[in-house]
Amino acid sequence: MMLAHEIFDPETNRRVLVDHAFIVAGGEITKAARNWLGNALDAAKRSQIMFMDRDDILNQFVVSNLPLPVDAAQLDVPFSGGAPF
Repeated sequence: MMLAHEIFDPETNRRVLVDHAFIVAGGEITKAARNWLGNALDAAKRSQIMFMDRDDILNQFVVSNLPLPVDAAQLDVPFSGGAPF
């Protein structure tokens, strides 16, 4: 829905369509959702989009050498050992 709505750009002092988007989700962003959003942007010649789902967010903690939040290690399914992500 955000792709179809204009926003005010204070640099140009006019309303413009979104041409960059960050899609961030606490769960999984499915391949079908990524494709649909990518096609919607490509059709309008607006192709700057970045997806971050739960795995990408957790990987940022690992790469940055930051401790994971306490709730990040809690899983809904029985855990048999190893890394929680």
